[in-house]
Amino acid sequence: MHETRDLARFITGSRWETLPQPVRHEATRALVNWIGCPIWGGRDEAVTRALAALDPFSGPREAALLGRAERLDPMKAALINGIASGISDYDDTHLATVIHPTGPPACALLALVERHRVSGAQFLHALALGIEVQCRVATALAHGASGAWFMTGVTGGIGAAVAAGLALGLDEERMVWAMALAASRAAGSRETHGTMAKHLVAGCAAEEGLFGAFLAQQGFGAPDAPIEGKRGLGTLVAPGADFSALTEGLGTSFELMRNAYKPFPSGIVTHAAITAALELAREAGLDPEAVATVRLAVHPLCLELCGRRAPASALEGTFSVYHWVAVALIHRAAGIRQFSDGIVRDAAVAALRERIDARAEPAYRKDEAQLEITLRDGRVLRRHVDHALGAVERPPSDDALTQKLADLCADRFPREAGERLAQIAWGLADEPDAARLVAAATLR
Repeated sequence: MHETRDLARFITGSRWETLPQPVRHEATRALVNWIGCPIWGGRDEAVTRALAALDPFSGPREAALLGRAERLDPMKAALINGIASGISDYDDTHLATVIHPTGPPACALLALVERHRVSGAQFLHALALGIEVQCRVATALAHGASGAWFMTGVTGGIGAAVAAGLALGLDEERMVWAMALAASRAAGSRETHGTMAKHLVAGCAAEEGLFGAFLAQQGFGAPDAPIEGKRGLGTLVAPGADFSALTEGLGTSFELMRNAYKPFPSGIVTHAAITAALELAREAGLDPEAVATVRLAVHPLCLELCGRRAPASALEGTFSVYHWVAVALIHRAAGIRQFSDGIVRDAAVAALRERIDARAEPAYRKDEAQLEITLRDGRVLRRHVDHALGAVERPPSDDALTQKLADLCADRFPREAGERLAQIAWGLADEPDAARLVAAATLR
């Protein structure tokens, strides 16, 4: 029972320069893919309400809020940026565990770098290993965990603690403590999906990881085996946990390379169905009025998590495969421009949702779907998608990630400011001070 310590030893002994070049590039891709999410979400009602509640209690205002001009203490900034980053559900997903791994470590780091100087390479190194550890912990806990756990919340704080701990220069012992302190506060429920409370999960994970790293830095001791111990997180969350996943192939096989970047702002398990709908609509020049019925076959998790037939808002629509397939067929697009209450309530979209039938296909992968459209003239169109757009097997190009960032920033920043942010993010490894990224992502 020493997997956590083995992780800590690997983390503290790692160097940015010794990571494989594809891993270093993927860390940058993860950042570019993600950083527009809190900028876009920063103006959401959930953020406004959270700020109204927490701003009066802020300590020294040393940390920025992305996409906004306000500043808070680092702990609250990590929380608020984490809330903002999950609103559009447009972040990354480690499909094997359905966690969103970039948000918690990135928010912890962004809240830290203005008070503790970190180079761009150090930032990316900490982000890469925070993501790596979070994915490994989630993989270990995937064996035997209840489907009610929102695993981003359960594991995200540990990833954030690793990232913040690396940035702070923690030694092996203190890195173990940082992970243990985050693990002691791990939580997250899927019952929150479709409500503002869902956005808290990534924010709380970022906050608890930063909290754990700060405490560990000061010598605040914690258990030596917080995940794999007899009464540790694994026993609590997943009695059948496979702790070998924490360290198997460590340093040679990277879970970061199995991370996927969403092309659609919706639950990842809807993406295969959306891909099929978009491909058919565009290739066939489909007239939505000609659609009589739509039949879907999807992985069971798609209906379990995203089976809302009649969402009342964009937030609820995030978890509706019916909604996003209807949007894709009508608009021939399914991006951030289609994420709106108005489109959810549009009569044509609502009517088409009612003509969609979906069934679970246990043999399918999470990113696989079959779509069958029967037209009013009797013709039938079919599309089978083995892997959704954005999946590891069909990854977006660097240019596509840059465009995604531009789309997310378009209503928040002048175009030249969005372009400057993208330039800094892609070149962050060469920046002497990662705080420059924060400055580019906030309003002045």
